[in-house]
Amino acid sequence: MKIFGVILLIIALIVGGYFGYQYYKQWEEKKFNEIEFLKRNQNMMVQKITDLSVTVTKVVNDTAKTTTTPKPDNTYEEIKKVVIELQKDEETNKEEIKKLREDLSTQRKAFLASDDTILISGKNDETYLLYRDESGNLQPASDNIEKIIEHKDVSTMYTPIEEKLEVTKYNLKFGGYYDFSGTYGVIISKGIFTVKDYSINASLLLSNFEDFRFIAGGDIGYEIRDNIELAFGYNTDKEFYGVLRWSF
Repeated sequence: MKIFGVILLIIALIVGGYFGYQYYKQWEEKKFNEIEFLKRNQNMMVQKITDLSVTVTKVVNDTAKTTTTPKPDNTYEEIKKVVIELQKDEETNKEEIKKLREDLSTQRKAFLASDDTILISGKNDETYLLYRDESGNLQPASDNIEKIIEHKDVSTMYTPIEEKLEVTKYNLKFGGYYDFSGTYGVIISKGIFTVKDYSINASLLLSNFEDFRFIAGGDIGYEIRDNIELAFGYNTDKEFYGVLRWSF
């Protein structure tokens, strides 16, 4: 009986630790998900300041509004103009030129790394070049853009937490069983086939804690709630048994 209690305690600790970790991950994701936060707090906004622009995002109903305001002196084209001007006296301005070229390189790499670039032609032969940064926000690549305002359906911007972090099932199951001869013990199962809440399983039953005797069995299970299952089966000792177990 002591061995049986120890085994059940170990199983409970494993199961509790596993699900505790899953719920902790859900909490972490929800805590740091920007759109989820704004959707729940629609009187608030998130502001991001970079060397290139200031981006403000807020959510109204199911629409996220992102406004990007470029810093005029920090656009790629503007910095390029300054570098050209400084190059007229390159020896005197070499340190400043070096720094500006590093800024140009950083912005150029960000532009080239983007999978989404947009070129807009205006009525007066003006062109507006934009790209989407690693955060998913539109950024200016040319210096003639005063402001970018983008509206998005929230559902296209993130996967809801409960869907994103759905616990993966490996069809491994642990629990306890009791057969109609009065024997009870620990059961380890592997799901073979599943239809909706029903499953067919192959199992090993640890029935004798003195010599650790294993018995093979097969059973049909029904998921009474998330990852908790009741089952009824038949083993190689020609006994019917009932099961309560957890699935992973």
